[in-house]
Amino acid sequence: MDGSTPHSHGPVPAAAPRADAAWRALQAATAELHARVEAAPLMAELMSPDVNREILAEVLQRMLRIHSGWEQANAARLQALPWPWRPRAQVLRGDLMALGVRPTAQDLPAPIAGCEAEAWGMLYVVEGSALGGRLIARHLRGHVPDLAAVVRHFASAGDGPGWPAFRAALEQALPDDAARSRAATAAAAMFSHFHGQLARPTVVTGDAGTVTA
Repeated sequence: MDGSTPHSHGPVPAAAPRADAAWRALQAATAELHARVEAAPLMAELMSPDVNREILAEVLQRMLRIHSGWEQANAARLQALPWPWRPRAQVLRGDLMALGVRPTAQDLPAPIAGCEAEAWGMLYVVEGSALGGRLIARHLRGHVPDLAAVVRHFASAGDGPGWPAFRAALEQALPDDAARSRAATAAAAMFSHFHGQLARPTVVTGDAGTVTA
């Protein structure tokens, strides 16, 4: 100690917020559920070299069930967000009809966003699925090009501002831990909604496509 007065450097600046904090929080909270969705046997069949019309139609039917009721229940809140949300149910119906399959959407229970943060959490799942959609579209073009030519859902899911823009919007919309926690809970519910349809066993094949248990 030399008795001199310590130099003051002023208050310690707050640490800069970590980039992509909201996205990383949602990713960490839902990683296990996300993996369960991707591991569904039907998704493995879709990504198999042996994919065919029946498999593709079954996936589209289930996607329609996932999106149809959820979109109806949440449309007003989703449209109010500062993000160009695009409903997918109508495209899915068109794809099924292009395959010669009657759409058979059912009004299934779907997660409902109770606040803006929850709506963003659900959109995290839906917008993120567009990344997988592009991979699926490429796979279909390589193995069943005639079917890929008439199915729009997987390729068109990637339209719009894109995933980096969504992640940036997520940072603005979920600025704190409380908002991210609400969003993560809603994202988990949405992944469970996907899994509940995609993991159901196929039990019968009929004229209108396969029927699930």
